[in-house]
Amino acid sequence: MKKKILAAVVLVGAALAASRVARSQSPDDPLDPIRVAGDTHRLAFENTFVRVLDVHLPPGKVEPRHRHPHGMSVYFTDWDAKVTADGAAPEVHHRKAGTFAWNEAIVHRVENAGPTEGHILRIELKY
Repeated sequence: MKKKILAAVVLVGAALAASRVARSQSPDDPLDPIRVAGDTHRLAFENTFVRVLDVHLPPGKVEPRHRHPHGMSVYFTDWDAKVTADGAAPEVHHRKAGTFAWNEAIVHRVENAGPTEGHILRIELKY
């Protein structure tokens, strides 16, 4: 009986994990940042759990509307990001080199509103 319960738990866990991975962003998404902002977003690493984007945003550059799942951002340069999320007023955020931030899932446009390049490593979680 214990083996059957264990097998059922493993199967349910595997099914849940598979469904979460299946729901993660794919390059076929019309708002995928690599698809719509390929000049600023480069795929650095991807596996079952994460997708890592290396982002370089020159001064004055405005990225088109795109989507990110929840994850982390690591900032390598000091720069000013003007972020316009869907349904929200634009906000300017000063990003400091050597810092990082948790990011909820978002659909947004980003403009580099300062004089220095924004260099970001975006770690997107697939669950």
